[in-house]
Amino acid sequence: MVKQNLRKLTLAAVLTALSIVLDILFKSIVPANQSFGFPFYAIPLVVGSIVLGPIYGGMMGFISDAVGFFAGGSQFAYDFMFALQAISWGVIPYLIARRKSGWVRILIAVIASHIMATSFSTLASFLSSYAYSNNLDSAIAYATANLPLRLFMMPVNIIIISYVTFTVNTRLEPLYMEFFEQKRTKNT
Repeated sequence: MVKQNLRKLTLAAVLTALSIVLDILFKSIVPANQSFGFPFYAIPLVVGSIVLGPIYGGMMGFISDAVGFFAGGSQFAYDFMFALQAISWGVIPYLIARRKSGWVRILIAVIASHIMATSFSTLASFLSSYAYSNNLDSAIAYATANLPLRLFMMPVNIIIISYVTFTVNTRLEPLYMEFFEQKRTKNT
């Protein structure tokens, strides 16, 4: 049992680190003020959610968001509301898909996760802007400024994330079998 928990923790750490690297990489390519939604950092979170479950997935999402934020060198204060989008990428997929799920279930899981993550991101932008400006109109304008472009990019992102997640999951299934199955030893 301890060995299996250690394996899960190790896999979660590797996937979280990969998510952080992808997040920082895309933030360095596309400046934050021109963000139009490349959530490819979510691929390891979706894989982790499907393979390890929603608890590990949620923790992976929170940690990757927090570390990615501080490592990215933002001039703003950290706001937990923005972490809800990464946490949703780590929790929702497990509620819909499992390790051996087909591509349709993974596609549905990614669609639901992307919609929730986009909703949380927009809500967090609104609340953060409203808390700063105390002006409802400017908060709405700020929160929805890049929403049309993000919604336009959503189908492309969903296809890419679903395809990569399904491919990784399928190719790693033999490893998962060995990774999670406990070997039975006979006492003779």
